[in-house]
Amino acid sequence: MIDVTEYFNTVYDATFRDLMRFCLMKARVEDAHDLLQNTYAKFYRHILRRGAGSIRDPRAYLMTVLKHETARLYRTRARITELPLESAENEAADTGSPEDLSLGRAAAQEIMSAIKTEPELTQRVFLLYYGYGMKLGDIAKETGTTEAGVRSRLKRVRKKLRSSLGEENQK
Repeated sequence: MIDVTEYFNTVYDATFRDLMRFCLMKARVEDAHDLLQNTYAKFYRHILRRGAGSIRDPRAYLMTVLKHETARLYRTRARITELPLESAENEAADTGSPEDLSLGRAAAQEIMSAIKTEPELTQRVFLLYYGYGMKLGDIAKETGTTEAGVRSRLKRVRKKLRSSLGEENQK
């Protein structure tokens, strides 16, 4: 039986230069190390689960994973920068009957005006989670924070929204 760590190190040494070259050609320099880290982490998890002999051509496998990681990263970034903050409130309110539509728009406008008082990072986290339906882990990667930090920001902003919007509804 092949030792997984030894196998990983051998494959890493044999493929790192090729994968780094691909990253530097296709991605921004500052993203290259993150892409490689994610690629090798997925490879390591795969060989831990299925064994070192489960992949016929590790270089081809790693290149495929790297291409997918690169596409995912830039697809996510494009989705985020595609729509400004204001269009998310319009998008969130564009469903239902005319009565629901007017209530939805009013609620979305209230929420967005309350959110605009928050720090920019909290606004982005809120928008990515509720406006674009991104997962916490993806938001953490995109914003450069931890998943726990994203959860904490969402919890705080929801609590603040409940209290501020709850007070307005009681008036």
